[in-house]
Amino acid sequence: MKTIFTKFLFILILSQLLITPVYAKSPVEIANQQGYNLDSKYNPQGTIVIAAKNGQVLYADHPDTKWPPASMSKLMTLYLVFKAMDEGKFDLNTKVTVNDKFYGISKLPMLSNNHFRKGSVYTVDELLHIMLTASSNSATFMLSSLVKKDDSDFVDLMNSTATELEMKNTYYYNPAGPPNNLLLQYKPKRYQKDDDNISTARDYAILGQHIVNEFPEVLEYTKQLNVTVKKGTPDEETFGTYNHSLEGAKLGYKGVDGLKTGSSDTAGFDTTITGKQNGMRIVQVIMGVEDWYDLPAEFNRNKIANAIMDDVYSQYSYKKVLNKGRYQHGDREYYIHNDLYDVVKKGTTGKLNFENGKASYQYDRKFVTSDSTSASVTYEDYRQYQIKKFIDDHFVWIVISITLSIILGVLLMLYYFKPNMFTNLWEQ
Repeated sequence: MKTIFTKFLFILILSQLLITPVYAKSPVEIANQQGYNLDSKYNPQGTIVIAAKNGQVLYADHPDTKWPPASMSKLMTLYLVFKAMDEGKFDLNTKVTVNDKFYGISKLPMLSNNHFRKGSVYTVDELLHIMLTASSNSATFMLSSLVKKDDSDFVDLMNSTATELEMKNTYYYNPAGPPNNLLLQYKPKRYQKDDDNISTARDYAILGQHIVNEFPEVLEYTKQLNVTVKKGTPDEETFGTYNHSLEGAKLGYKGVDGLKTGSSDTAGFDTTITGKQNGMRIVQVIMGVEDWYDLPAEFNRNKIANAIMDDVYSQYSYKKVLNKGRYQHGDREYYIHNDLYDVVKKGTTGKLNFENGKASYQYDRKFVTSDSTSASVTYEDYRQYQIKKFIDDHFVWIVISITLSIILGVLLMLYYFKPNMFTNLWEQ
């Protein structure tokens, strides 16, 4: 009986080992492998890295944990501001005046702001620098007011846009990101709950991907280490970045040129980072490196971020997987119209797939949203391509030949049915 029980216990333990999923190394473990020696208490609540081009997930650790994005909320405001400019509603030179409301927000305690003076006038260009580098909440409200005059209408737009982008676990209460109770009387009227904006690392990777792909000019703002606005005027201010991973910053990482950090006593330290090396742009999100009152936590966030980027760039590359031109696949010949580049994990062997006029490179991988797919290029049957190319290359002569043939055919028909007409013409 004892022997049977022992065998049963062994089988049970073995089966649990086989069905228990094997997780990737945690962010802190990756950082410590690279010599940072961080305490496990700095492990983020959620982390993800994706390829900006196709949304391929390159690393993830609890990416769907719900957490306050804090000032990373300003990235959604940024996205909507650039969409509005793209639609022609205003431009970078549009001016906004610091009224009583914006001045009042700038004076709220416990919020990141700059020193606005009532009645001062700022361009959208200046406000973008202040919002992104200084993380100013008042500058954020000034920008959002250009998109929607009513704050509640703007937050409605934030939430509907999050739904459109498949940010399934995101909900906003205000445009800037502080805990809603800290906005006091400036809370949007239809969003009065004293709650934090909420999101996930996955959702912010989706947002970051849309920003860098749709509005790459944003990076001209987010890559700045230091910014001075209103130079030579009473309103002159200089701000330094909080993104310590920016190239040239204290913990600068090669190729990093954005996007936005966030921090609060409820969120700890968050960051959304983008950078590019060897042709591959990534978007990385880290949420919840705690806690806000622990001074090393702010910089440990970026040490972790840098270590993960090292790990990702060592495992993945963006490379050519198929040359354009004539290609034999099984018993069929195709013409590939462009070189195919894709994000490939080193040591992985994939296979080429030809379907519905699209050629792609397939291997086992995951994407950040359901509509993200691997890269593809168009192809067609090689014989059909040859016929089309011959027609394109000799189009003029083909038209001339056809025209002459038609004319000759008409003349022959006339000669056949009315030979006397040609005889008379000859005699004349």
